[in-house]
Amino acid sequence: MKKSSDAPLRLPLLSRQAVTVDFDGGDLSSDAGLLPLALADQQLQLTQRLAAAIQDPREPAKVQHSLLTLCRERIYLIAQGYADGNDAQAMRHDPLLKVAVGKTPREGALAGQATLSRFENRVTRQDVARIGQVLLTVFVARCGVAPRQIVLDFDPFEDPCHGQQQGVLFNAHYRSHCYLPLYLCGSIDGGRQYVIGALLRHGHAAPVQGARYLLKQVVRALRAQYPQVEIIVRGDSAFGVPKMLNSCRQLQVKFCFGKAQNARLHALSEQFQVRAALGWTVRRRREGGPAKPYRVYGEFLYRAQSWRQEERLINKTEVTQGTLNPRFVVTNLKREAGWTPKKVYQFYCGRGDPENRIKEFKEDLEGDRLSCRTFLANQFRLLLHTAAYVLHQSLQEALSMVAPATEWAGAQVGTIRVKLLKVAARVLERCRGIRVQLPTSYAWQRLWRQLLSALQPAAG
Repeated sequence: MKKSSDAPLRLPLLSRQAVTVDFDGGDLSSDAGLLPLALADQQLQLTQRLAAAIQDPREPAKVQHSLLTLCRERIYLIAQGYADGNDAQAMRHDPLLKVAVGKTPREGALAGQATLSRFENRVTRQDVARIGQVLLTVFVARCGVAPRQIVLDFDPFEDPCHGQQQGVLFNAHYRSHCYLPLYLCGSIDGGRQYVIGALLRHGHAAPVQGARYLLKQVVRALRAQYPQVEIIVRGDSAFGVPKMLNSCRQLQVKFCFGKAQNARLHALSEQFQVRAALGWTVRRRREGGPAKPYRVYGEFLYRAQSWRQEERLINKTEVTQGTLNPRFVVTNLKREAGWTPKKVYQFYCGRGDPENRIKEFKEDLEGDRLSCRTFLANQFRLLLHTAAYVLHQSLQEALSMVAPATEWAGAQVGTIRVKLLKVAARVLERCRGIRVQLPTSYAWQRLWRQLLSALQPAAG
């Protein structure tokens, strides 16, 4: 690399020796973490599949950056914390980003912001549908040989927007102009939760809009691979409505949804609420002071006027500081299979973990950075962020294997990026190969070695 012609900067930090700063260090990168991300991508063949799912209308003779290179550059940058397309203007010269996408450091610059913007705005609805199928295929592959149970969690989230994006509307509930994307993740046999897909929706979208379409696609894919697997669909009270109940029954899957309170439910659960109130009162008198919360679980059959049949309703009534707090869940999980009211409600509460995944997706991967003008381009960008999250979840899975009894086993994307991926590296390109040198004093050397070994294909 050509040396800078600017004079070194002098910093008055030490009294005995001069401290100067220049930019003559050679080919350096602050993002050595691009390497494990690229290895995770190789394992999944994710960007290769995504690129194959997108039709390229460009004239081959005039193409400078292939679809595969564009997919890798954009997704790797998002995964490494560069969510804004403008970041590509500077990062396209980064030597390790070039290596990660399959080029040598001495090759020309990668795509800039204008090229990536055209890439995002050129996709079609058919491209987006095929990309969704790719993400679904990756999840099915994670399920292993013979999973016993797969839990699918639906959750919408608010994406405030501050421009003139197509489909942005004012939502009175959130008090913002926003999109309402629908997020779907799944867990296999009680293990960690993996993102399956995300569907962009306008700001006035009903909670279940698009949910039945996603559910049908996922269930069909799972049933084709695992005909006997138990599938349970879970969601909050916004999903405990006839459309979702009927869809679950038609697809022959189990469901566990919250149910909004009403006067009839309070009447049917009156005996449980009375028992909870009496139990809390007795406990308070016995303890002679403020009593701990007292819980009572019960169940009954219920059929709303718009429902096709009676459904099993679970009630949990908790008394805290003398206040009744009843909650309801509608489910077709059967008591005969061991699903007691308490077990059903505890299983329903497990949906708090998918909410953490949404938080991780929004905050650490900036999954709400949907600033393209058209709705379709923003749907594509949402899927790009989802793909970046898929790569990070592969890193999380690898870390849980190589460091199972440490903080890394449950580390979130933000922690992994700051401590493991944002690492300086010197890149030396020689005729025999490319050498990447990390800091000698780097605190996580051993973990890095273990992680890179875990992400490489098995020998033989």
